[in-house]
Amino acid sequence: MPSDSRIRVLQFLVSSVRSGAEEVALDLVRGLDRERFRNYLVCPAPLLESFGQDWRAGDAQAFALTLESPFQWTAARRFMSYLRSEKIDVVHAHMIRAAAVAVPLARLAGVPVVVHTCHGREAWRKKWLSRQYWYDRRITDWSHSTIAVSQSTRDFLVKEKKLDSSKVVVIRNGRHLNGFVADPTRREALRQEQGIRPDDLVVGVFGRLEEQKGHRHLIEALPKVLEKVPALHVLFAGDGSLRGKLEASVRSLCLGRCVHFLGYRQDWMNWMDASDLIALPSLYEGMPLVPIEAAAMGKPVIATAVDGTCEVVVDGETGVLVPPAQPGALAGALVMLLEDPERQKALGIAAERRAREHFSLERQLQETARLYERLLKEKQPQGLGRNLAAA
Repeated sequence: MPSDSRIRVLQFLVSSVRSGAEEVALDLVRGLDRERFRNYLVCPAPLLESFGQDWRAGDAQAFALTLESPFQWTAARRFMSYLRSEKIDVVHAHMIRAAAVAVPLARLAGVPVVVHTCHGREAWRKKWLSRQYWYDRRITDWSHSTIAVSQSTRDFLVKEKKLDSSKVVVIRNGRHLNGFVADPTRREALRQEQGIRPDDLVVGVFGRLEEQKGHRHLIEALPKVLEKVPALHVLFAGDGSLRGKLEASVRSLCLGRCVHFLGYRQDWMNWMDASDLIALPSLYEGMPLVPIEAAAMGKPVIATAVDGTCEVVVDGETGVLVPPAQPGALAGALVMLLEDPERQKALGIAAERRAREHFSLERQLQETARLYERLLKEKQPQGLGRNLAAA
């Protein structure tokens, strides 16, 4: 039985949409060793609803709370009261908007250790003042550690945001690789559902329909691809604010026959299995989960050479990298790989092997757990209330 001396860790999110950073937090809630940690999740009610039963693991607790600013006094007091009543040892905020709220409030509440994760660049910060990153440096000062999900993210934090490099650690994202299992019968059933014939070729695209993910550049590339590969279908699994515009672009280019908008799918893994290869045309990424997941299923990936993507996809060895926002280069790579099934297979095999060596969820969980325990041990001389028997 777990002991009461377990470290109490709370994951904090402000987004209402389930995406990459939210999946990372969810994996920590349900994956950290229950003999050493008791896990908590605080996030808005719509996100908690989208998680469904996924967050429930052991005696994990969830608290639905919309708190987007430390100056939302009522919600802020509820949050601080919850931290004190549950005797939280570690607050872990995900992304700068969450950190801007959770870090100062957790420090005021007397939480022994406060950390936050940067999941990549923030393209929404376009104004000059917001790009001076003054507040980011204050958040880092108030945090005990900042986690970067890739080396490129760490470089961004240290070189561009000018954060204290001694506080920034790299813990690369991982996935539960054994959960990705191919099923030929299911694959054919899903393809038939979309009117895809057995010999047709399928490119899967997984991610929010937002500017960051670069869907429009893929759509612009498709007419050239169809000239060479007419029996092609493209599956967009995900939803977002650009869906209407993207659907209009598909209609204007007369691509309705081959482009399928699936919306947000909880069974996205099955649709990845139904694809022949995966495309990730993003304009920027921290450490994307999609190419790790694709690799676990032995699927080759064509991706843009941006940020942490280059740490997952090795060009010519586990996939193909192209420059971002260049439909011509993307079209050429798609045609090259779609017309070469043997190379698809070889890249997929190499990608799966590399994913298992470098991107397992077990490795990510172990590194995160060690960070929590190290930071708590460093706080012990200042009077940590419970012992760290498991550390």
